[in-house]
Amino acid sequence: MMADRLIDCMQAVPLFRELPPDALGPVCDQARRFTLKQGEFLFQKGDPGNAMFIIESGSLRVYTLGEAERQVLLDVLGPGDVLGELALLDGRPRTAYAQAETDCEIVALDREPFLAYLREHPETAIALLSTLSARLRQTVIQAESTVAHGSASRLAHVILFLADRDGEPVQGLVTSRLNRKDIAAAIGTSEEWVMQALTEWSRDGIIGMTGPRRLILHDVEALRAIAERKE
Repeated sequence: MMADRLIDCMQAVPLFRELPPDALGPVCDQARRFTLKQGEFLFQKGDPGNAMFIIESGSLRVYTLGEAERQVLLDVLGPGDVLGELALLDGRPRTAYAQAETDCEIVALDREPFLAYLREHPETAIALLSTLSARLRQTVIQAESTVAHGSASRLAHVILFLADRDGEPVQGLVTSRLNRKDIAAAIGTSEEWVMQALTEWSRDGIIGMTGPRRLILHDVEALRAIAERKE
């Protein structure tokens, strides 16, 4: 991989976005790149936590297993997304599964050389803390939603969250992050229930459906009202 291309990939990651290219040279020198085929695991729960990964291309799902080995979706990541930050800092085993949804190009930063880089560049350490805080906040919000709200409210929360990731939750925005099976896993219900709810909301003019991976927002305020409803 050419150095300039690797630097561009690194600068697409929020952790490194504010750093000039010259400051990224030592990191790029330590990085390694590899291909992950569709269906392959980047890591599994319990694997050693010895690297952080940056997705250069492709899509990767992160999940854990609940009761009866049912997948509980944590996130779906794409180009520019980063995962494994905690392992870089504490070196503890992986607590979730990361599996390729499509063929992926991955850039890996191993723990020991990265820690040495952080010691020399405290501004990067501060940026890393900011990234970790955002990820923790997302987890807390998802947990609070699960406890306090019913299935319809959690579904609305997920759609608004995806809309926020894909742009801004406004009328006409098309989301394309997850399919119905993924949404069902994220809110702890069945794919059939999700399809029924989406069909009802489409009939009511709240959203539109243009395919298994695409939702169009029509009435954002109605969606927010459902998200705040406690059942």
